[in-house]
Amino acid sequence: MQREVATTVRVKLHSLTERKAGLLAREYDAFQTAVQGDVHENDSSRAADQNAKRSEDDVDLYSATKQQASKVRKQKNSRRDTEQPVVLRNDVLGVEYDEDTVLSSWWVKIPVYDPERGRGNSIWCPATVPEKDEPLVRGGKIRDSELVRRDGEWYVHLVVKKRYEVRETYDDVLAIDLGARWIATSVALSTRETTFYGENVRRIREHYKQLRKSIGKAKVRQGKQVLHRLGNAESRKVDDRLHKISRSIVDDAVARNAVIAVGDLGGIREGNDKGRHFNDKLHKMPFAKLLSYTEYKAHCEGIEVVLVDEAYTSQACNRCAEMGVRNTQGRFRCPHCGLDDNADKNGATNIGKRVLGKFSKPLSDTGAVLARPETQVVVEPENSQDSVGLTLSEGTPRL
Repeated sequence: MQREVATTVRVKLHSLTERKAGLLAREYDAFQTAVQGDVHENDSSRAADQNAKRSEDDVDLYSATKQQASKVRKQKNSRRDTEQPVVLRNDVLGVEYDEDTVLSSWWVKIPVYDPERGRGNSIWCPATVPEKDEPLVRGGKIRDSELVRRDGEWYVHLVVKKRYEVRETYDDVLAIDLGARWIATSVALSTRETTFYGENVRRIREHYKQLRKSIGKAKVRQGKQVLHRLGNAESRKVDDRLHKISRSIVDDAVARNAVIAVGDLGGIREGNDKGRHFNDKLHKMPFAKLLSYTEYKAHCEGIEVVLVDEAYTSQACNRCAEMGVRNTQGRFRCPHCGLDDNADKNGATNIGKRVLGKFSKPLSDTGAVLARPETQVVVEPENSQDSVGLTLSEGTPRL
């Protein structure tokens, strides 16, 4: 069974001649004009769109890049103070490796408009590909990518797709519950070992939220630029934490030979109106990005990620399946069987048990089945056989 994985590789361009650097800068600035147009603060959205359309018609760009600029303009409603990366279509973009070249082993072909020739042209730029990503770039398929200018340096964000073989049998389920208090709570279904992730993400979010408040109250000069820099710093720090969290989850799944079951993100923000403070934390949690990172890393390791309907998983008791109560955000109590447990752990356990139903279906419907564990599962008394949801003597899903 195969899964196609798309990832972005940050490639830095270096040792550019004055001519090549000038052509890149010209193409980049022309793209901004085509996307944003001559936009004024008092323009209506219709007027701004008309101005941008006129600018797009007048600007000289590589033909394929001009088509992409039109799509970006229609989709993103770009502001003058926001630069858009230049979209490089994969059929006109090239990446080559030549170890015999002295200046650089990696080269990227970038389409630009050449005013001297009065038409489109392509320039080969020496590039640096991170060593860890070299096998991916060599063996994958290059898709539409982006040219980015940052602090005077040029980068190409290469989007690379590659197929990976994913296992069809597993010994365990690693269930993931996504929430506001912890961005992710993982539970290994066989042992109920629980890990909470995301405390640092919450701290970073709260820190920058307070900084933005203080800047707004102080009415700092050039406040927009300061807020923009703060937003970039916050995004980088949060992104780093998400990569580490997803790596930890996937490493745990690999060690257990466990399929990863994640509550479907579709309804996570619905029916959760619990006050302004809680709602603010919930809506700013980057759930989709964490899921994307986890899926990518898991598929690269041959582990499947399954989305599970999350309905009632936070309200039902994982031991008796009756509706329980949550007097506090972090605690779940069942009045029927007496279960008193962490609410996120309870929700994750329900997600894990629910995915067993998926794996009892034919392989063609689910893409995976649970294998018989090589060793006997040992369960603590508080985690009864019924609560685990596996037939422990055989290690197969209970139907």
